[in-house]
Amino acid sequence: MNISKKLLSILLIFSILTVTFSVFFVKNESKAVSMSSSYTQYVKSGISAFPKSYQSYLKKLEELHPNWVFKAYYTGIDWDELTSSSAENKCKKNTIYFKNGSTVMDPKALCVCGQEGDSNYYCASSSTVNYYLDPRNFLSEAQVFQFLDLSYDKHITKEVIKNAAKNSFLSGKFKIDGKEYTYVDAIMDAAEESDVSAMHILVTIFQEVGRGSKKSDGTYSLPKAVSGTVDGYEGLYNFYNYGATDGSGAVERGLKKAREMGWTDPRTAIIEGATIVLANNYISAGQNTKYFYKFDVVGNEILQESDGKKTYASKYFFGHQYMTNIQDPTSQAYNLFTYYTNEDLLDNTLTFNIPVYDDMPSQAVQQETTLSKSEGDFYWVDVNSSVNIRKSASTSSASLGTARRGMIMAKKGSSGNFYKVTYYKATSYDKSKKKWNGTKVTGYISKEYLKKCEEKEPEPTKPFEIVESDKLVDLAPGAKASNIKNTYKDAKIKDSSGKEITSTSVVLATGYTVTINGKEYDIVVLGDVNGNGEITSSDLLGIVNHLNGNKPLKDAYKKACDANRSDTISSSDLLTVVNHLNESKKITL
Repeated sequence: MNISKKLLSILLIFSILTVTFSVFFVKNESKAVSMSSSYTQYVKSGISAFPKSYQSYLKKLEELHPNWVFKAYYTGIDWDELTSSSAENKCKKNTIYFKNGSTVMDPKALCVCGQEGDSNYYCASSSTVNYYLDPRNFLSEAQVFQFLDLSYDKHITKEVIKNAAKNSFLSGKFKIDGKEYTYVDAIMDAAEESDVSAMHILVTIFQEVGRGSKKSDGTYSLPKAVSGTVDGYEGLYNFYNYGATDGSGAVERGLKKAREMGWTDPRTAIIEGATIVLANNYISAGQNTKYFYKFDVVGNEILQESDGKKTYASKYFFGHQYMTNIQDPTSQAYNLFTYYTNEDLLDNTLTFNIPVYDDMPSQAVQQETTLSKSEGDFYWVDVNSSVNIRKSASTSSASLGTARRGMIMAKKGSSGNFYKVTYYKATSYDKSKKKWNGTKVTGYISKEYLKKCEEKEPEPTKPFEIVESDKLVDLAPGAKASNIKNTYKDAKIKDSSGKEITSTSVVLATGYTVTINGKEYDIVVLGDVNGNGEITSSDLLGIVNHLNGNKPLKDAYKKACDANRSDTISSSDLLTVVNHLNESKKITL
């Protein structure tokens, strides 16, 4: 049998094979359970201190950021207690944004009560709450920032905040009794006085009141809550929406609270708000992460490892939350990650307090879906904010709406860089039947935003490997410049034409070069034999032509043929690439 026939046989075999993944969902209903009178909590540092179901995610993060510190916060709370209607699944305690026509959401993501808090924020179903409660769903490079310790950080300088405040009203100034101040200085003073991270203060203000709109003169309009001009509440400011409970008139309720607090100028409102709202009410009370702001699962203080075990009465749990919006920690995590990335702060020593619960499910909880298993393989939306679902397989195609992280879809086919998917979307609430109506829709979504349900995280691999003997750097497909620069910050990467690459988000390709500590290496992306940075059927053809002697490859491109790194180019490398294309086994180092 010649090599072409072998290839055809391999392709035929893998075209008829299917891999079945069992998907387990929590029930939509939640019931009260017998609650404990107290919880014993303690903290352990290091990845080995976490349950195994956490460790593969954290090891991948450690590879990217060796200076990051992960602390397992053992809450002593049983998972069934946590997710009961006596704790976190009380009706209207957790809301989720839904607007028919623009938001794509499975009917089972919404509570059958159909209650609305703020406009377009509806009570979330118990399965949605459980998804957001499970920390393992958010141990990605960006989403782990919802577990970031928000205490004062000396690395967050005035210049960092000044840059982060650009293109917003916080880049401006205000006057008090004729004296001019800047919002940036007020934030820095607030951080010093409250012992709270200045970045946390800035991001919270943006989250609560917005950034303002740019005007024709280049300045920015002030959000209503901090304008000082609201009828009946002139000269009052509330940067943290303190007291602005959900529903119509929220701003006015917040300004009424500002009057009680004496927040009659922006500087006082920023500084005292940071101290009272962020520090005293939350961080000093143990809720020192965005996750803990939302879910009150720590006692009345934040523990350190040296404190050992402490027991707290149940009265300190489940009642103190900063926001009802269940998606708030994920959106704020992405904001924090973006600012830390833009200000080159990711290599600092950052501490993450990640909760662990007793008797958790063996794998991360997934959201519930209306789809039946007969629809095909289930995938979940892996995105930090939201992603468009398209009418056809093109970014220029009309959007059918935006989907949020965790939504379940059934894969129906593939077209270029898109998957064809089927999903259910909620349309309206039927009060008489106490249920959400929905309809089944077919659309297209970029492959990079979908991940197979219940697919176990692979054991972490090195992001790259230097092969000194051949003066090569081996990388897995999809590796970006950041994979190298996170380890070698001064590394210089050039594309195949010799142009230097400055963006860390660029996907690398075979034929690129990198200079590390004065030595130049050729970059080899395993399986990428044509040097375009992607693995496609043309790479299979390239390996076949090399093996047949029709188009022999040289140097880095020849090395890329050895996709399984066996030091020999053979038909087994074809199988490795086919497995990668079929997504049954990705190419790794």
